[in-house]
Amino acid sequence: METEFRLLVAGFCIVAPSLLFVGFVRLLDAMREDDLVERVLDRIDEGGGPTGTALDPTTFLRSAREKSRRQTAVCRECGAPNAADGGRCGLCGATLR
Repeated sequence: METEFRLLVAGFCIVAPSLLFVGFVRLLDAMREDDLVERVLDRIDEGGGPTGTALDPTTFLRSAREKSRRQTAVCRECGAPNAADGGRCGLCGATLR
C-alpha cells in the first residue's frame, strides 16, 4: 500500500508540472491578439516605427552610469564602492563620510 502511494505521488509530481505548462501555453495562445500584432508589424514595415518616445541606447547608458556614480561612495580606507546612503564600508567596515 505504501509503495503504491509513493508511486502515485511521484507520478503526480512528474505529470502535474507538464500539464500546467501545456495549459499555460494554450492560455497564452488564446490571449494572443493577432490583429494587434499585424498592425504593429505593418507600422514597422511602413517605416513609421513604434510610436512614443524613442531613447538612444548610448544616451541611456551614459545617464545610467552617471546616476550610478552619484549614488556611490568610495571608501577612503580600501577604495571599495559602496552605496552613498550607507554608514559603513561593506568590505572593511570603515566609516563612510
